[in-house]
Amino acid sequence: MASRVRLGNLREVRDHPSGMTETGFRADLTQPEAFARGRGPFPGDADSVRSERELFVTAPDDEVLAVATITGVREYDELVVDGDLVVDHERVGTRLLIRTPAENVFSCADEESAWAGSIERARWVYVRALVEVATVKTASYDRRLAGADPAADPEVTLATANETMQVVPRYVMIHRSGKLRLGGPYADTADWDGHVEPWTDYGYVDCLRLDDVLGTSGDLDIDVLRPLTSRATAAELLESLGWDKVIRRFVDDRTPPQ
Repeated sequence: MASRVRLGNLREVRDHPSGMTETGFRADLTQPEAFARGRGPFPGDADSVRSERELFVTAPDDEVLAVATITGVREYDELVVDGDLVVDHERVGTRLLIRTPAENVFSCADEESAWAGSIERARWVYVRALVEVATVKTASYDRRLAGADPAADPEVTLATANETMQVVPRYVMIHRSGKLRLGGPYADTADWDGHVEPWTDYGYVDCLRLDDVLGTSGDLDIDVLRPLTSRATAAELLESLGWDKVIRRFVDDRTPPQ
């Protein structure tokens, strides 16, 4: 279950609990601004909100503008939610799947379960996969740089960091449940404690390869990988490849035979 707040019409306010002078929807809101406006105050039951894990802030048409992890609820005449913004959450830019015609801005629904079987969620499984492998590889590069001898030749240090980054993982196996497992160097087998077996035997239905995504079979470039640690950038790259092609195996495995 998730708490959802639909932003209303733009208006000026006074004596706002969070010190804001304007509330409501504007087309140019950033994620932090949308979250600030979506925190409340709004009517509702404090215990119901506390029982939820995430807060979805949406535009009037139910497009998700920001997602935050709920950390608490304060009661004034109405409710104000405290939380931690999840920047570039996979739901930002998508629309809620459980729609409501209710006039009040606040509602709860089992959005997570509805999302689980959707094509939108399938796309974001692959986005998470690309972000995860890019993050691991850039982190290995950065750790090698941070641990280098300050007196060493800078070119040698960079070359060593780059060499470290080239090793596994080069791909991410994708389970039919959406679970991910980093792997390498072979994309058609999984090494389980020294036993190399087909990864399909363990419920993994697809494999996202960096070489396929980036169109290379040689050394990886840190300047190419680093932007892919952003979910928004990773989504844009995968979308450019064509979602129908990228997510085909995952969707086919979850589609009941006719």
